[in-house]
Amino acid sequence: MNYKPILYIIVCVCLSFSGWTQEGKTDQNLSDFTMSNPSSPAFLLVGESPTEIYAPTNLKALALHVFNNFGESFSIEVAPYFFINRKSKNRTYYKYIGIEEDQTTGEVKQKPFRGLNTTTLSFAYVDKEFEGIVGKRKTYSVGLRTTLLRFYDKDKVYREAKKVGNILKNLDNPPVDVLADASGDDPVKRAIAEKAIIEHYKKEKERIHPQLKEFKKTVKPYVSVDGAIGYSALFKGDKIDSGTANRLGSWITGQGSLILNEGSDSERNNYLNVLVTARYIEDEFNIGANDQFFKTFYRDLGAKVELEIDRFSLAYEYISRNGSINSERSVGTLKYTLSKDITLIGGFGKDFPVDDNLVTVFGINWGVNFGGKVAMKE
Repeated sequence: MNYKPILYIIVCVCLSFSGWTQEGKTDQNLSDFTMSNPSSPAFLLVGESPTEIYAPTNLKALALHVFNNFGESFSIEVAPYFFINRKSKNRTYYKYIGIEEDQTTGEVKQKPFRGLNTTTLSFAYVDKEFEGIVGKRKTYSVGLRTTLLRFYDKDKVYREAKKVGNILKNLDNPPVDVLADASGDDPVKRAIAEKAIIEHYKKEKERIHPQLKEFKKTVKPYVSVDGAIGYSALFKGDKIDSGTANRLGSWITGQGSLILNEGSDSERNNYLNVLVTARYIEDEFNIGANDQFFKTFYRDLGAKVELEIDRFSLAYEYISRNGSINSERSVGTLKYTLSKDITLIGGFGKDFPVDDNLVTVFGINWGVNFGGKVAMKE
């Protein structure tokens, strides 16, 4: 009996289940991930971000950030991992997040450095006024970000994966006579049988959908540590040959996340996140006597508390700056998840500059998928 047509149909139908849950899928399409990176290192370095303390938990292949003066301020962030060796069979979801089962002992292990998969490159352009500099200046910047350490509740993630696997294994097969017709030589009977098989698995999808509902929620690592570096160049005059002033920074951000509604019937997991950050920046975006640019050095230490409830996220962050310049930033932010690809974010409060330091920022973050996938099962 030729089972190739049957297997093809079953595979096609089973792939339609991939919109439900991150664990247990045959393939994880990047568009299934909810957008969660509210800015980029390239934007953060030039102070064009509602929040300066953040740690994305998942990424798009490509993210576009646009804040305030649309057309004069935008950033693109690229995750190379999703463009490299996309057809490899070893790109499983569990390997991506660093949770694997030892094939010899059966022990579930956490790979804390697997977060390097989340490395991103970001590019930004802004045309804005900077503290102490008269008039707008065109500025370009680049940034690199990666997750240095990341820990999930590995036993919980693995148990949920097993549950999803068992649910999908319990799909009822179509009647034997229908399967026989689908592999037979009669083209009419084969066409009818193939349609019947598709209808059968559509009903199976509806049957097990309630069982899979709890597994479609995004799960965050309970601890993660991110590192980033950035470089920015500001044109001193209106011409490219006028020379540039440079800004260079590096920083590290740690995040701890506590789930607040585990086991609930809600569509999303709610979290309380606590973040801390430390930065060092060398900055030439300063003008002194005779309109000469000069360099300053400063260190930033800050913390942030964030509450995620359904589609809303409410946060407050405080950063203390010491060095050649002593200042502080105290900003509240509100984020709304419009869809899995688009988030809206706004910030209001006191920014670093000494004068006119009231900041009001509104932005849109848009994640784009170019078809990259991460396989979900071994």
